[in-house]
Amino acid sequence: MGGRSMTLLNELRQRIDSRFPLTAYADPAPRAFQPAALLAFATRVTDAYAADARHLDEGCSGSWRALLAHAFDVYEAVRPCLSIRYSTRTVYSGPEDIAADLERGQLEINTEHCEHPLWTPEENCVFRIVHDVIPHAMYARPFSLEGEVLAFHDHVRRAPAEAKLALFTEIFGYAAIRYSTGVYPETQKCIVFPELLADYEAGFLSPASSPPTQPGA
Repeated sequence: MGGRSMTLLNELRQRIDSRFPLTAYADPAPRAFQPAALLAFATRVTDAYAADARHLDEGCSGSWRALLAHAFDVYEAVRPCLSIRYSTRTVYSGPEDIAADLERGQLEINTEHCEHPLWTPEENCVFRIVHDVIPHAMYARPFSLEGEVLAFHDHVRRAPAEAKLALFTEIFGYAAIRYSTGVYPETQKCIVFPELLADYEAGFLSPASSPPTQPGA
């Protein structure tokens, strides 16, 4: 691919790199980061999510505010490059489809399952735009449990520290449910799991924080 298409994707990368520099977050430890172990941990996260009857923990709403503010900042950075459409169909089968659309200067966002305790459907879609652009297009993260867990890493390295717990629920939590049960949850919740996040970091990550990795490296 070349010419204008490649330039558009590179421009998106440059805009994000210049405005949202990478911060350190430990890489997965190869011996621990295995499919069976990830699925077992995802089941723990799914069970914890199901066991909490609350839809909203008011005490953690600040993490979602920080995440949403960050999402809008990224959206404003990439919006001049893109024509964004909205639909209720399954749009993409993998990250290569998203990247190809971005290279054409467009992106389509699915608006299903957008009911959220703190965000409007429009705000939820802004987060989905950021999720498609950063981990799935820039880092080619596949639609899989491992791909979404790594997408959590990608977001953490770009977002403010205050958004980390919300990111764990928004990305890791929903992916855990999807890939351990086969379906996404019918309703979204704004609840956090700091103990599970700590267990993930202790059990699956390298002991030392690695230098940030640039997309495509």
